[in-house]
Amino acid sequence: MKLELPKWTSHHNMLIYSVMYHCEEQNLDFDIVFNNKIMTGGAVLHINGRKIFFDYSDNILFIENPDKYDFYFKRSLLQVDYKKNVYPLNFQVNFSYKSLQLLLKFGFKDLINNKNRIEVVRAVDYFNLGTNLSHNAMDVRGFPNQVKDNGGMIIFHTRLWDASNHSDSEEKQRREIQNEFRIEACRIIKNNFKNSSVGIFSDALSQKKAPDLLLDLKKTSKKEYFNSLLKADIGIADDGLKDTPGWKIGEYLLFGKAIVSTPLNVVIEDFSEHVNYEKLSARNAYNQLPEKIENLLNEKRYLKMRHNNFIWSSQNLHPKNYIKRILSIAKS
Repeated sequence: MKLELPKWTSHHNMLIYSVMYHCEEQNLDFDIVFNNKIMTGGAVLHINGRKIFFDYSDNILFIENPDKYDFYFKRSLLQVDYKKNVYPLNFQVNFSYKSLQLLLKFGFKDLINNKNRIEVVRAVDYFNLGTNLSHNAMDVRGFPNQVKDNGGMIIFHTRLWDASNHSDSEEKQRREIQNEFRIEACRIIKNNFKNSSVGIFSDALSQKKAPDLLLDLKKTSKKEYFNSLLKADIGIADDGLKDTPGWKIGEYLLFGKAIVSTPLNVVIEDFSEHVNYEKLSARNAYNQLPEKIENLLNEKRYLKMRHNNFIWSSQNLHPKNYIKRILSIAKS
């Protein structure tokens, strides 16, 4: 098995570590090679003479021509594009697995390549001492293996995106709506539910727009965030960039959380409203959050959804089954 990458970025972690997990479990060998002709956000897995392309782009647009490959798996896949040899990657999660051992797969030139530098440093940072809320990966072996009731605890730790940093008017508007939802959602939850942990990552923009919601910097490392997830039952999610799901919802699922989310606009297999998540009617419908949350708290309905999501994530996101799912499709 050979995995080709344009460079090593956090978008590739889920695939790289899943391949490593699968090969270790099946007693198989695999190679990692770098090919700068592959588009950023893409990767190619070679197995049994077949080429499988992985598109981890936030964008609904294809970064490569699917016809060039035997199978094309896309993270942000619209229903209209779900045809021929194209399949959904479902949600994405940034996790690691025996990161120091993975480094042995890289040649010296690849380890010192400036394009790979950030992820190499993060892999060496085994104890996740860094404070980057979004991009530090956590070893999947530290994820929970069962669902425990925390009394209906709600969590929403998020960040804002500066609209002024983008030249496209449509993207500016998207970020303004996104920021409004995140700020107002935190305020509504904070004011209505005492058993909650909500807030916004502190930076110049959030300090200006929402000084009442800033998270303590000591609690924003990935390690501290995952500790907070362990204590929560209900996770609030909203679309990330390009109006497609971000990494947060995948983390919620692997931690077996009930979810309240803005509408999902991409294909997610076997993932249903009221079974796996409660859906808000629109991108800016933060006023509906109390009703959705109360519905989950009533008779502890969140526990049933938590169990549903723990099973779903085990079958679709956890590295023990992530590559198995891909290969089962590629064999069909």
